[in-house]
Amino acid sequence: MDATSDDLQQRQADEIARQKRVFISYRKADAWAEAQLLYERLANRFGSENVFLDARNLQPGMEWLKEIKSHRASCDALLALIGPHWVSILKDRDQEAIVQPAEDYVRFEIEYALKPDSGICVIPVLMGDDVPFTGEVLPKSLQPLTKIEVAQVRQKRFEEDVADLISRLEAVASQQPEPGQRLVTEEQADPGEDGAKSASVPPPDTGHFEDVLRQMVDEGNLVVFLGSRLTAGQVGPLQGPGSKEIAATLARRFDLDPAGRDLPKVAQYVYVRQGSPDLYRELRNLLTSECEPGPVHKFLARFPRALKELGLDKRYQLIVSTSFDTLLEQAFDAEQEPYDLAVYMASGRDKGRFVHFPSEGVPKAIAEPNTYTKLPIGRDYGLQRTLIVKIHGAVDGSLGDYRWKDNYVVTEDHYIDYLSRSPIESLVPVQVLDKLQDSHCLFLGYTVHDWNLRVFLKRIWEGRIEARSWAVEPDPDDVDKDLWSLSNVALYAADLAGYIDQLQKRLVAHAREYRARGR
Repeated sequence: MDATSDDLQQRQADEIARQKRVFISYRKADAWAEAQLLYERLANRFGSENVFLDARNLQPGMEWLKEIKSHRASCDALLALIGPHWVSILKDRDQEAIVQPAEDYVRFEIEYALKPDSGICVIPVLMGDDVPFTGEVLPKSLQPLTKIEVAQVRQKRFEEDVADLISRLEAVASQQPEPGQRLVTEEQADPGEDGAKSASVPPPDTGHFEDVLRQMVDEGNLVVFLGSRLTAGQVGPLQGPGSKEIAATLARRFDLDPAGRDLPKVAQYVYVRQGSPDLYRELRNLLTSECEPGPVHKFLARFPRALKELGLDKRYQLIVSTSFDTLLEQAFDAEQEPYDLAVYMASGRDKGRFVHFPSEGVPKAIAEPNTYTKLPIGRDYGLQRTLIVKIHGAVDGSLGDYRWKDNYVVTEDHYIDYLSRSPIESLVPVQVLDKLQDSHCLFLGYTVHDWNLRVFLKRIWEGRIEARSWAVEPDPDDVDKDLWSLSNVALYAADLAGYIDQLQKRLVAHAREYRARGR
């Protein structure tokens, strides 16, 4: 009986070891040799495929930064190796960045892992007998390290200390849920008023709303994507036509069967058979009709002021929109909330570029996206003002002396030309691209059935978003769920107006708790 019990415990320990994924963070000028030795011991226990050390895992030809980010995001535990020179190197990097900005990737790795929702267990490991390490010498973003029980690996007790570290990793592994699982209590399983439209796609629960608000309010690290279907499930014609309604209208106008035809396909037919003037004239008529911003637009426009009214600091947002209309801008204007605008130009003198319209100042064509740094996004990816990015163009309009016309990425040929540019840095401004790749995302008014969205996801994130992200659709099916999951996006079923109403209500409670925590 005892032998069987021992065998079972050993099998369980071996299973934990196989599943544990460990990322070793270190500075080469501080603990290079020690990191190599520690890697050997951990790889023997957990398997080399589950332990990442850049010097061992990166091969010639690999994009090293992308590989590091990918492994960092998928690990279960990060070991921050801190040797005798670690703090002094950190200070030197900070000083050098004042004159010559440069990324401190070791600091970035640890800051990412310390985020409350990262799901990564961070263990500071002091490499040596007398390593200086106190909160007073650390920047604010790294001070949580000093509140975590440190491990120590000393020269004379190397094997014993490493064995203790392995035991600690195994203990952490046994307490963690499987990747992608959520432990939901009965109190958290709150279906809300909307209910699920699909038996396999859940409605948003309390945990989901808290995850979203944590990124919006606590971290300021949520990018909202607005699709052209924000009106799906809504009542009344005043909130603007979505892509489905535009496609149906064009199909009727030009005697097409609208069944099974999405907007790019219908627009392509009209463009080829009738010519671009007919297509653009109909789009203008549809998109300039009397419409009002919907609940999603209004919530986002009021969000900075709402935080201030709740006693919190304002948070500004990066909002990416595929809509051609100006409803979001109208909502911000109505709230008198400043914002910058970046619009992709599909026609005119700046065709193939984004143009930046600052809240104050003159428009500027972004001729070199990979070097343009005038957008209101800081080095730490924080927003100084809300930035609205319209990635598919915009209905005819003007800002100041700058005017545009027939500015739509709408036909199949448009999307193929737009999305096949290489590299992506030649199209999307680098500040936006970096912010997208470092953020959580909330997709509203999208359906992942749209092939052009899937291509965009592939181009920006190589198909899979590193940070945990979410999508909300009014009537999703199993295919939607499976397609979103391939991009690491959790799908929820909810009417968008009801979803925003729930989010607004929970914002008040979240703000109260946030203040109580003294954040």
